[in-house]
Amino acid sequence: MIQDKYGEYKLSSYEPVTLTLPDFTVSEQEILAEMQRIASRHSTNITVDPHPVRADDLVLINIITKEGSSIFPGLTHDSVDVQLGVGALPEEIETAMLGHMVGDCVDATFNYTDYSQVESDREAPADGGCGAGEAGEPEVVELTSHIEIKAIRKLEIPEVTDEWVAKNIALSNTVDEFRERTQKKLFDKRRRDYAYDIEKDIMREIGKRLDEEPPSDVVDKLMKQMLREFDRFLEQYEMDRATYLATQGLDDITFAEQIQRDARERIAEDIALASWATHFGIKLDDKDIDFMFGEPTPERTYEARVEAEQSGQIETFKDLALRAKVTEDITRNAVFLNPNGGEDKSFEDEIQMKFKKLEMVRNHATAAPMKQPPMVPVQ
Repeated sequence: MIQDKYGEYKLSSYEPVTLTLPDFTVSEQEILAEMQRIASRHSTNITVDPHPVRADDLVLINIITKEGSSIFPGLTHDSVDVQLGVGALPEEIETAMLGHMVGDCVDATFNYTDYSQVESDREAPADGGCGAGEAGEPEVVELTSHIEIKAIRKLEIPEVTDEWVAKNIALSNTVDEFRERTQKKLFDKRRRDYAYDIEKDIMREIGKRLDEEPPSDVVDKLMKQMLREFDRFLEQYEMDRATYLATQGLDDITFAEQIQRDARERIAEDIALASWATHFGIKLDDKDIDFMFGEPTPERTYEARVEAEQSGQIETFKDLALRAKVTEDITRNAVFLNPNGGEDKSFEDEIQMKFKKLEMVRNHATAAPMKQPPMVPVQ
């Protein structure tokens, strides 16, 4: 457990955390942009004056594609609007259409790699993992498309008027009502998003109450681990650390100092949470531990916990469970202030609702049917 890792540490205070909320005010520009986004979902494609087809045009076409004498259904459509330049059509078709006028017919021939006939010897292994790879090679076939250019089109976004709002926006009859509802929706979402991620700010505040320096050897160990994880992350993008730092305008010393600060803060938060748990006598029960396995996949609560116990990883999950339980306790009892310094009771209600929903998830993930032994014993 995390208390055993770090020993006895005291915090400067065990009073409830007081956190000043950010300003959730939504700007007029954001409101108008959201109203426009909603209106754009009611857009229609309309015909415009014909001109030679350009690479970024929206074109209404008939298209018949054949493999030999057989119709190829994936590229055979009547009166379909296609946006050029976004990969909706094979490049050869788009190139053949360029410069042509409405009423013209063009043909294009191109190769298509057909994977549908590739035989597979993939079997479902007993452990539920992936089987062998696919056998055989995909077939490359030649397709020919005949395209009739019917019209040049454009996307028309409706004008937001009282009449349009009354017809298309629920619970609003005027533009002003639509605007007010949009503002409230964005404001509420901003508060919910912050409430969803607020634990990181709560942990940061608790970490500040640790007056002593965390053990340097533990910080160094975590720092090395963070650097290894960071380097593995960069490898996915075929980039090394030096290249990344150069693109960010950072030097080795500045980067190392930042990683060291991050590692220290994480250890300080861990120690502070452990001290809080000891001070208030917060202890784990099986339900708390089970939830660590049941939250992402409640159907595997039992099996996942058994696997963790058999692999010797259960202590790691116990630490995670204790952190989550202590952080929830601190967050539930925190005092939230608005930017003007007044207590924001409605946000406190938002936090309680968040944890009420989480409790419902927890009850489901740790319910008796989810914890029954599987039909096949875990190996």
